[in-house]
Amino acid sequence: MTTATRRRDWASVNLLMGIVGLLGIAFVGFAELTGLPRLYVNAAALVLIVSLPIMFFTRKADEYTLSLWSSGTNAAFAIVIVWLVGAPAIEGFFDGLFGIEGGQDFPDRGASVAALFAFYLAFNGKRLLGAL
Repeated sequence: MTTATRRRDWASVNLLMGIVGLLGIAFVGFAELTGLPRLYVNAAALVLIVSLPIMFFTRKADEYTLSLWSSGTNAAFAIVIVWLVGAPAIEGFFDGLFGIEGGQDFPDRGASVAALFAFYLAFNGKRLLGAL
């Protein structure tokens, strides 16, 4: 007699980590904007450190989770390009146009948070809205 072993449903783990990661990055942004103690930012960052690798290693659980991962990474890549290339170019254009060249005022350090937020937003947005 053979015993049936229950196989782990990695797709549901991936989807759960998508929600956990979105809450974590939203809290990181909220904590940075409101000036909460660094402990809260570090706790939310720890949530991201746990959720993102789990999502990465379970992204090929099925075609659906792989398509969610693909849309999230595409959105994150687009935000990084816009943040690091497009926004400083627009800022430089307007600084030159109005003659207020005082250096780069656009913060480049927020690109990683913006990319993670775009990833989780696109991941969960496609999950909730489907292929609209």
